[in-house]
Amino acid sequence: MITMLKVVAVFILVGVFSSSLVNAAAKEECEGKGGKYCPGPKIKMCYLILKEEVSSFQEATDLCAKNGAELYYVDMTDYSNFLNCTKFPWDFPFTMFAKNPLPTEDKCLTCTLISVAELSIQSRCSIEGKAKVICEIKL
Repeated sequence: MITMLKVVAVFILVGVFSSSLVNAAAKEECEGKGGKYCPGPKIKMCYLILKEEVSSFQEATDLCAKNGAELYYVDMTDYSNFLNCTKFPWDFPFTMFAKNPLPTEDKCLTCTLISVAELSIQSRCSIEGKAKVICEIKL
């Protein structure tokens, strides 16, 4: 019985240790790309907040791809994870492009954030002004 408890304890320790190693490696990879590692309870994500500003969804998508990432998806769990981990480096209001998670033909979205809790989402692939770019790398 004691041997069985020792075996179980060893498996638990190995699981915790390997999970910590995976998180450490993911954090190192993310930060090596200039990103912010956010290990939320439901998702682990690396957010790249780019300095460049763009006028089209395609420009934003291309910039993210150039950095080995994807354009940010509109998802409240993901947004909550981001806010619990970091903050926007820009003053409100600002606009950013995002991917549409819904199964529609419209894949381009613009999100105008008035404050952390107030945002407006429209189906647009380009704007007259400039938009911020946030990319994500799923880990």
